[in-house]
Amino acid sequence: MIYIEEEKSHYVLITDFDRLMSTFTKYKAKKHFCMRCLHCFSGKELLENHGLDCFALNGTQKIELPKPGSNIFFKNYYKMEPVPFIITADFEAVTKKIITCSQNNDKSFTDPYQEHQPYGYGYKVICRGDRSYSKPFQSCRGEDVIEKFIENITSEAESCKEIVKKHFNKPLIMTAEDELDFQNSIHCYICEKRYKIEERYPEEFKDKKIENIPVRDHCHITGKYRGSAHKFCNINYE
Repeated sequence: MIYIEEEKSHYVLITDFDRLMSTFTKYKAKKHFCMRCLHCFSGKELLENHGLDCFALNGTQKIELPKPGSNIFFKNYYKMEPVPFIITADFEAVTKKIITCSQNNDKSFTDPYQEHQPYGYGYKVICRGDRSYSKPFQSCRGEDVIEKFIENITSEAESCKEIVKKHFNKPLIMTAEDELDFQNSIHCYICEKRYKIEERYPEEFKDKKIENIPVRDHCHITGKYRGSAHKFCNINYE
């Protein structure tokens, strides 16, 4: 049934729901609509298969579990290192009422009634590894704030690059405890995979070309030892 609200409102019996909905898509052949979500299908069998999820789940999210025996794991571990600098920024704007022409009520439209005009911003440069390289909060108000913001942020980015290039290249600092940790390590702290025998003891496999051996990874900002890692993981850690 469908309710039609007119001068004399009344109900109308729907005898063919697919025909009622047919004008909602440009598909020319026979259409099959789901009465729950109104999704259109080109075949009755597709609609029936869809109903198992749409109706049975009662509006909850569909969950597809991996097949038995398959493995899901995080593999982009080389991207886990935090960036040395972050910039937190925020813009402020005032809303100004605007006058728009009348719209066509026969079509869908958006009626804008105000626009945002930026009038200020603020930002702070933060060094995650050494707070002595962090900078005081900066702010600006007035005209041309967008152009000034882009100019200042570009300058800050260049400054961060210079600091990284000049100061964030400290050599490895190893304590006795760090060396003991490295010698006793059995897995890479970056990818968390256990070392193979030929990787952990390459001197016993001199006839083979061993490149992915354990190395000492350290922080280039402080020089502190971070852990034992595959040579490949260490080089690609960023």
